[in-house]
Amino acid sequence: MRLFETIHGHFGVLAAAALLHPAILLRKGKPLTRGMQLAVVLSTTAVVLAFATGLWIYPSYRDFVRPSLFRASARAGFLFETKEHLAFAVMALSIGACACVLLAPREARALRKAAAASYAVGAGLCVITVCLGSYIASVQGFSSAPP
Repeated sequence: MRLFETIHGHFGVLAAAALLHPAILLRKGKPLTRGMQLAVVLSTTAVVLAFATGLWIYPSYRDFVRPSLFRASARAGFLFETKEHLAFAVMALSIGACACVLLAPREARALRKAAAASYAVGAGLCVITVCLGSYIASVQGFSSAPP
């Protein structure tokens, strides 16, 4: 299971970096080329992959890690719970911004600027999420594998 936790972490770092790209592309609100649309979709896909791998390893976390983590450090346990909520916010912001960009008419400059802001906020929250995940992983070397 440690391999899947590592993959999840790497997807999270990739997502944090990838979200900056559409935030920069869209900041002026110009219509997107096909290549720019692809970049937006790929950035959002990185977020969805990070979230999906987190969901996939969640049952092991809930059954094995969470109780031990809270016993060792309630603060770390609550930070992990916070990480989960922030990850959901990142995914919601990213999917919403992607839909906004892809469905907006060419003359809807304000919508693309709003999407850029959503991607920028998502990138910031994603960085916080990755940092929290790294901190939690370092707390006594917890793994979702059973003891």
